[in-house]
Amino acid sequence: MKFKNLLSLLYTLGAILVIAITYSFTTASIEKIGKEYQPKWQNLKVLPQDISKDSLMNLMEGYNKALGVKCSHCHAPSKNEPRKLDFADDSKMAKNIARGMIKMTHDINENYFKPYYPDPKPTHATDVSCVMCHRGTAKPKEYLENISSLYPVKETKEE
Repeated sequence: MKFKNLLSLLYTLGAILVIAITYSFTTASIEKIGKEYQPKWQNLKVLPQDISKDSLMNLMEGYNKALGVKCSHCHAPSKNEPRKLDFADDSKMAKNIARGMIKMTHDINENYFKPYYPDPKPTHATDVSCVMCHRGTAKPKEYLENISSLYPVKETKEE
């Protein structure tokens, strides 16, 4: 009985050794699989310079959905390769407006909401975002024009 237990232990250790040797000869190290090079961002004026690529892409995708637009709405085409976008180019007014809107929502959240969060205060919380007004359209003016009709008008007494 001891011999069978010892033999099965040796088979198990042998299998583990074969697996370890197989993975030690892979061309890419396991640490590098799935990691991308972090580029040095050009011309980020509102967003943090140390933002990760994944975070930046998720943020931009959120803006696309909130405004119902594609990347080319804010980003100009590259002068050298017109089929690609030049993300550092500031020639489109929409990009500058977006920067102002990002600042505005950040300021509203930091100054009007975050002070009222219970302690310990969260490091990041979003209360106001693009989609609240834009609701999937780049120009929310059409439905915001008549928003006053949703609020009751208080009668004031004339003196």
